Amino acid sequence: MSNGPDPRLPSAEETAAAVLDGWSLRIASAAAPHEADFAPHTARVYAAGGRGRRVLLRSAPSTPGGSGGELVAVLPLLWDALATSYRLLESALGSPAVGNTVSGAALLLAMRRRETPPEDPAAPAQPAPADPALLPGPQPTPESRPDAPAAAELARLVDAVVRVSALLQGRGVSRQEADRAAAEAVAALYEGHDDGALAFLGLLTGGDPPAGPGGRRGPAVSLPRRLTGWWRGRTEGA
Repeated sequence: MSNGPDPRLPSAEETAAAVLDGWSLRIASAAAPHEADFAPHTARVYAAGGRGRRVLLRSAPSTPGGSGGELVAVLPLLWDALATSYRLLESALGSPAVGNTVSGAALLLAMRRRETPPEDPAAPAQPAPADPALLPGPQPTPESRPDAPAAAELARLVDAVVRVSALLQGRGVSRQEADRAAAEAVAALYEGHDDGALAFLGLLTGGDPPAGPGGRRGPAVSLPRRLTGWWRGRTEGA
């Protein structure tokens, strides 16, 4: 009877790589569908750290588009923004109520409402919009849906969207695109909070979240060591 590893079982590296591949596709499909084909490759290169990560981030355009109609390579910047926001995302995703869902559109709406100053009660009433879809009347809000997260939970998610968007804008992504990509990514992570979302973020950071633009990063760790470390922690905690 052999005591060696079962060859039918995936190795730690294979299992963790599958987490990177699956989650990168999941997020890219919502946040940057035109880059989905490259999602697994960019996520693996980013997670490996070192020179490969630096080259990947340098290759992403610093300004959105150009006269030739180029597309911004959002995904490398998004992986960096998510990794840099790891602690905030960990708090937002750490203890959501089971079954709660929230869409990227709902997060954008909540963020816009937070940014809009309260109306002046003395201001004259504005005419109703002509669009029937915008006529006054009870409208569903992220907080009023029966399956929506609680107000404090939603606020933490919005904080994460604001942070991720700000980091993307700092790398040249337009505010509209940055807000949308951040909201869709955070919503996807929240939806999969019990399906490996934090494991994916942990693999991106390698247990050492980047300090942000201009901040000091830890020493580069090879992808196999990062993946093996993640798998060891997962199995020990089981």
